[in-house]
Amino acid sequence: MTQNTPLHRACIAVARNVLWRNGATSSDIVETLARKFQAIAEEHQDFVRKQREHDDVIADAVEYIGHVHALPTGTDTEWFRHQLAALIEIAVPNTGLSEDAAKLLPHLQEGIRESQADVPVQRSALRMEDEEAKEIRRLEEAGVEHGAVSDLLDLVEKLYHGDPLDDRDKRLFQLAALAAPMTRQARS
Repeated sequence: MTQNTPLHRACIAVARNVLWRNGATSSDIVETLARKFQAIAEEHQDFVRKQREHDDVIADAVEYIGHVHALPTGTDTEWFRHQLAALIEIAVPNTGLSEDAAKLLPHLQEGIRESQADVPVQRSALRMEDEEAKEIRRLEEAGVEHGAVSDLLDLVEKLYHGDPLDDRDKRLFQLAALAAPMTRQARS
């Protein structure tokens, strides 16, 4: 069990949050509970590592739980196990969905959009480099010149913001994916 990692620090934060009612809880008690949370979190590592390039999603999910769901419950860990499993299932799907179960996904996307809109944006993320400005100008000119490029830019905007795609969007996405290798071949 590795300490001083993002996962361990997130588990410490969750432990502090759930123990705050006990007053000045000793660091030993916090550390012991954090190790229990970390052991639960590490149960997801093999699966996540097979699906993703890294397992940062686990530490991010624990951080989210610590910020949003950690209530002063004392040393119980079952609630943590269930909440983490639900978040990991959403972030790294393991089960195919039925049509009825998939009805929740647009609601999740809407909630995610609302939550992301509340997150402060770092000033550095708003700065645009000269090369980025040139690329944006080139895309804008292509969009004005060719309607298909404009449609693709609209689709990319929806994808970027997590907006739900309608049937027309999905069809355009599919056609663009099919056209990509042909376009690369033609350009080469």
